[in-house]
Amino acid sequence: MLKLATILDNPGEPPVHTRYRDPRELKSLGYTGVVIYESTALSGVESAEVVTSGEMRRWTINQMDHIARAIDDAHAAGLKVYLFYDVLVLPADVVNRNLIALTCKNRPTTLCPASEQAIELSTAALQSTLARWPRVEGVVLRFGDTDARRLPHLVGNEIYSPHCPRCSQLGRADRVVNIVNRFHDLVVKQMGKQLIARAWNVRPNGLHDSVELARRVIDRLPEPDGDRFLLSFKFTQTDFWRYQKWNPASLACGDRPIIYELQCQREFEGKGGIPNFQASLWRDGYPETREDDEPAGLKNVGDKVNLAGVWAWVRGGGWGGPFVKNETWIDANVFAAPRLADDPSLDAADLARAWVEQRLGITDAAITQSLVDILEHSPEIVRQAFYIGPFARTKTDAWHPSADWIQDDVLDAQAAWRIVQRLSDAQLDELVSEKSRVVEQLGDDRAALQRLVSDRNHATLEPLVNTLTYAESFCETLRDLLAGLVAYRRYQKNHSPAAATIARQKLLAAQSHWNHHTQRHGSMPGVATAFREEHFWEVTQDALAALSESTTT
Repeated sequence: MLKLATILDNPGEPPVHTRYRDPRELKSLGYTGVVIYESTALSGVESAEVVTSGEMRRWTINQMDHIARAIDDAHAAGLKVYLFYDVLVLPADVVNRNLIALTCKNRPTTLCPASEQAIELSTAALQSTLARWPRVEGVVLRFGDTDARRLPHLVGNEIYSPHCPRCSQLGRADRVVNIVNRFHDLVVKQMGKQLIARAWNVRPNGLHDSVELARRVIDRLPEPDGDRFLLSFKFTQTDFWRYQKWNPASLACGDRPIIYELQCQREFEGKGGIPNFQASLWRDGYPETREDDEPAGLKNVGDKVNLAGVWAWVRGGGWGGPFVKNETWIDANVFAAPRLADDPSLDAADLARAWVEQRLGITDAAITQSLVDILEHSPEIVRQAFYIGPFARTKTDAWHPSADWIQDDVLDAQAAWRIVQRLSDAQLDELVSEKSRVVEQLGDDRAALQRLVSDRNHATLEPLVNTLTYAESFCETLRDLLAGLVAYRRYQKNHSPAAATIARQKLLAAQSHWNHHTQRHGSMPGVATAFREEHFWEVTQDALAALSESTTT
C-alpha cells in the first residue's frame, strides 16, 4: 500500500516552515514515499542550458541542486521518491524559437496538444531528468493543470482547453490517451519506473470529474501491470470542497490501481488555522452527500476499486493565506492518513485519541477528552461555517459549492449577499440557525479547553485555545454578517421596523467582530494570519446607510 506525502510550495510564495520537510518525520509517521513538488519547475527542461536568461538559469541550477538533496535525504530516511511533472510544459526560450511547430495558431503562449514536436520535447526532457536521478522510483504526471504561467522560464498549459485548427480534431479522450500512453512508454516500458497519472483537471469535464470521459478513456490506457501504472484522484468529485460525492470517475476505472489524494491543510476551509479533522470524512465520505447505494470512504471503496494507496498533501494547497504559524491541527490529519490507508476501519475518535497521546504527549484524561471532542466536532463546524448549506445543497453541479464567498483567506461579502438574495424565506432561517450553531459549539469547545489550561500545560494548550478564539471571532463575523443581510433583505421586501432593527444590530456586531478578528485575534500567539475581506465594509455600510435613511423619511 502506497502512503505518499507531499508539500506544495506555490511559485512566488515563501516556502512554508514545517517539520514535514524532514523525511525522517514522515517515515516515523508511516509514510512510504514522498512526491517532490518542486520538480514541476523542471517540467520540459532537458538541462539548465536551455534556459538562456542568466538569472533564470542560475535559479534552475539551484532548483536542481535542491531536488538532488531532497532525493538523497528521502532515500537516507528509507522513503521512495517520485517527481512531479507537468505536460504540456516547455522552456519559454525553446518555444520562442519554434512557435509555429509548438503552439496553437495565433496563440504563442499556448502549447498545442496536437504538436508531435511538443510532446517529443517534453518526453525527452523527462528522460533526461530521470537519467539525472536514476534512483527515483517514479513520476507523477499532471496534464489537467500546470504552474507554468507562474514560472517565468516556462510556457505551458493543461491539455483540454487549447483549440486551434490543428488540435480541434482531438477530443478530450484522444488527448488524455495520447499523453498517458506516450509517457507510459517512456517511464514504465523504457525506464522501468512507476507512472502515476494524475487525473486532476482544473476546469470541469476532464478525467477527474467526468464519469463519461473516464469510461471512454479507461480501456484505451495501458494494461495494468502490477503497481507500475496507477491513476490518482482527489477523493472528492471536483476540488477539496465539502458537498462532494466520493470521486465518481475513480469508481469507473475497473481494475486499474487507484490512489486517493487527501488534503491535510484544507485550502477552502481555513488551511489548518482552525481544527478540521478529516479522518471520519476520509473513512466514510461526506455525510451531506453520502447515499446508501454508493461507495463512499476508504472503508468501503475498496470493494469498488483496486485501491493501491493514498497520497497526503501534508502541507499546501490554495493560494495566499491564512498563513499558519502552528501546524498542530494539521498534524492530526497528517498522523491519520497513513493509518487509515493501512486500516480504513479505524475509528476517528480512536485516531484522535492516539494523536493526542502520541504527538502531543498528553496523558491527562480530561485534556485528552477535550481535544478529542474538539477534533470530532470540527468537520461539522467547518461545514456549517465555510459553506451556506441551503445554497450548497441545491447547486446543480459539484464545482464551487460555496460560490467562493470564502476563498483562501478572503471573505467576499458581496458574494454572500448574492447568495442571500437567491434563497427562499425558509432557507434564510436555516442559514441563520446554521451559523448560530457554529458559534455556540466553538464557544463551548474553547471554554472547555480553556478551563484545563494550567502552568504545567500552558505552552501546549494556550496556542490551541488561541486558535479557537481566532475561529470564534471569525465565525461570529459570519453569523452576524449573514443574519444582518437576511434581515436587510426582509426589510427591503416589507419595510418592517423589526427587520430594520435586527439588520442594524447584526451588521454593526459583524463589524465589531471583524475588527476583533483582524486587529486582535489574528496576532495572538500560535494563530494563523487573519482573514481578509472584499466588499465587507461597502456592503455593510451601504446597508446601514439605507436603513438609516429609512428612519429619517
